[in-house]
Amino acid sequence: MQETPAGSFMRFFLGFTLFISLSVGLTVLVNSVTVRQEQEKQTAAAVAAMLEWH
Repeated sequence: MQETPAGSFMRFFLGFTLFISLSVGLTVLVNSVTVRQEQEKQTAAAVAAMLEWH
């Protein structure tokens, strides 16, 4: 049974949309983890600087 052009396009569109959604989700996840790690490093550096200052 041959697929219609509309059905073929819908499969492509859904697959492409899923791929883009997963890519964006992964990018946001990695970015949030990186930002959290940088914040922890900055906080630790600030605490160390305050302890050295006093």
